[in-house]
Amino acid sequence: MTIQLERTGVTTRDGVRLNVEVTGLADAPVTVLLVHGWTCSTRSWHHQVEGLPQVLGLDAVRVVTYDHRGHGRSEAAPAGSMRIDQLAEDLVTVLDEVVGDGPVVYAGHSMGGMTLMAAADRYPDLFGTRIRAAALVSTSSGQITAGAFGLPKRLEPAAALVAPRAMNLVGARVDRRAARQREAARVVAARFQRSGLRRLVFGRKADPAEVELFLADLAVVPGPSYGGFFEAILQHDLGHALKVLDQVPVEIMHGTRDRLLPPRHANRIAAQLPSARLWIYPGAGHMLMQERPRDVTHRLASLARKVR
Repeated sequence: MTIQLERTGVTTRDGVRLNVEVTGLADAPVTVLLVHGWTCSTRSWHHQVEGLPQVLGLDAVRVVTYDHRGHGRSEAAPAGSMRIDQLAEDLVTVLDEVVGDGPVVYAGHSMGGMTLMAAADRYPDLFGTRIRAAALVSTSSGQITAGAFGLPKRLEPAAALVAPRAMNLVGARVDRRAARQREAARVVAARFQRSGLRRLVFGRKADPAEVELFLADLAVVPGPSYGGFFEAILQHDLGHALKVLDQVPVEIMHGTRDRLLPPRHANRIAAQLPSARLWIYPGAGHMLMQERPRDVTHRLASLARKVR
């Protein structure tokens, strides 16, 4: 089976060009929209982009992914636009310009899940009409700093104060121009790796190729986007918006060894959205769609069948 990927783009309301990638037919009965997390790109969903047409059939599903502003192949995020609610506006642009009016299964990883919550808060009419089902993968509805980033509980108050500054410093090191930009990014990625990035982001027995893919995506994120979106994530608190999702099927997926956003975040979402189904994957870390690709693909395929 040959999967043809079309790379295109859309321009947001404030003039940022977003990279969008599409597989499948425009008149497919359902579109699965895959939205990545902080410092990642469309490539983090590569297993699902390939797997969904294989599971459902080439004519049965259209798969759309896009890079957030300041990530992957998309343009940099202008000053002041590194906010989760801005990402919700970008989502609406992609829905209007690329996805169209057909039924959508939305899958959001980490910051991509937060984007969905922001959309539910700002554009509740999207749900049940256009967005017919959702998957929340390794994400959170709020209270990010409590027990996050693999830190002991006693260090949580300090983390809330220090983390934004620390991440901005790291991001500034990534933000270089021309040849120095790539070299600085490689240095930062290597230092992250040496200090335990793999252990922080991935669970047990992670595929080295998947780790390298993550590091490569991290290396090209501009410093301002790195730090700005990190601060936005820390401020994220939209549990109240989950009630909007109660009208559509929702799957919550999380790994037991997610140190960036521990499993209690999934449990909290499940308590706030009792109609959702919760799936916990032993030994998996934060990059669940790369670590448990078959499971995530089949959960998304199940949602697509319900919608279709």
